[in-house]
Amino acid sequence: MTDDRKLLGSTKVSTDNKVTIVKDAAAILRISKGDIIAFYQEDGKIYIEKG
Repeated sequence: MTDDRKLLGSTKVSTDNKVTIVKDAAAILRISKGDIIAFYQEDGKIYIEKG
């Protein structure tokens, strides 16, 4: 784990595998309704970026 890793919040997975992006993470990524989110896998971890 790196020193610049910071927990921004947590969310629950719905029954159909949907999650809500926490407000702080959405602000950092500058995402809003209708934006595309990309998921990447690396070294056993999942990363998200604005698509």
